[in-house]
Amino acid sequence: MQFQLGRRALLGGAAAVAAAGSSRAQAAGGVTFVGWSHDEAASRPVLTEAFERFRAANPGMRLDTIGFPWAQMQQNLVLRIRSNQPMDVVQLAERWLPQFARVLQPADIREVLGAELERAIDPGLLRIGQAGGRQLGLPWTAASIGMVANRKVLADAGIVEMPRSVDAFADALRRIRRSQQEVVPYAFCTKNNLSISPDFQVWLWTFGGRVFDAEDKVVVDSEAGRAALSFLVELSREGLMARDVDRPDSRRLIAQHRTAFYHDAPLARGFARDNSGQGAAFDQHIAAFATPVLRAGEPTRSLMWGHLLVLPNPRGARIAGDGPAARFVRHMALDDETQLRYFRAVGLFPVTRTALRTLQDDSYVVDWTRNAGTAEMDEPSTWPNAADLTNIIGEEVQAALLLSKPPAQAIADMATRLRRATANQRRT
Repeated sequence: MQFQLGRRALLGGAAAVAAAGSSRAQAAGGVTFVGWSHDEAASRPVLTEAFERFRAANPGMRLDTIGFPWAQMQQNLVLRIRSNQPMDVVQLAERWLPQFARVLQPADIREVLGAELERAIDPGLLRIGQAGGRQLGLPWTAASIGMVANRKVLADAGIVEMPRSVDAFADALRRIRRSQQEVVPYAFCTKNNLSISPDFQVWLWTFGGRVFDAEDKVVVDSEAGRAALSFLVELSREGLMARDVDRPDSRRLIAQHRTAFYHDAPLARGFARDNSGQGAAFDQHIAAFATPVLRAGEPTRSLMWGHLLVLPNPRGARIAGDGPAARFVRHMALDDETQLRYFRAVGLFPVTRTALRTLQDDSYVVDWTRNAGTAEMDEPSTWPNAADLTNIIGEEVQAALLLSKPPAQAIADMATRLRRATANQRRT
């Protein structure tokens, strides 16, 4: 369950409470890092080693690392703010940045790292850490929620080229269905609103629609919105998608050669290795797939995804580029050795230009990074009640897929509910 931030948690003097704590370790010549990745079994060894290398390179500088499970991270951040606990560097998911920017008031990374930042990281990747025209988050790993394909399932259906258009994609799904009855051609997420919403938004953008316009008006009830949802409903009617599928189910299906396409983060290849039991030998079957386009020449769509490092700075003090916090984020996000060790251990993409160049022979990384260049920000994430909006989108999409509502009614109801939910809110 996603933890929803309330106004009392974010406001009511929380930033002032955080001010003393966020500078305490810095003043003492140390840094306190709060995140979730080093609390996870897969990431713990490589990140523990990265922390030790930082300590060895900075003798006398204290590094405290505080870890929480991902599902509890947002709640614990609020609790630490309320109880005046130190936080000099914080790990955030990219979709949390607009909400937490209100209370953590992160420093602009450009002001801390200067020209070094854009020399190190491509502007396309830097976008995931931007809010309100400022670079509030430093990408630690960045890519997108994109599409993944199983080459073997495609080959078994006689498909030799990846479909590039929406029509070609639908035709490929039909060919797979005819040739392999046990396969779910497209493992679109049909349960769990946290998964349904991003997958639907990708198709909404593909058909030329948006959830909100630039003036914060709900615009999903449009010809494009109805066309996108109707397309998905038709795939479901034809048996090209399946009910009760969530992201973990999709990951197992592709590892068993029982689906051809699904949406995931770049960790998809690592999940396929583990779920297949074949390790890296399974890589030959997995490809990064560009979401099909409606018309030739249009950009492929995907959803921005990544982990950010932010520097809480509620007092607005200058954070020195050679200070403890800056040194730590530089070590974690801009040091090629640290980035590449992290990638090789768990499959999270590096962000620096130079680290990415060392992976230029890995087609999976190259293709995914290229496809992510036109990724869009998750639209509900910029609202303070993002969890409510995500649920509304997911519930109405699911109602249409279950044939409880015609697509046009589901889209209209989605728009009505979204307008009510955002009536007294302001988007970041």
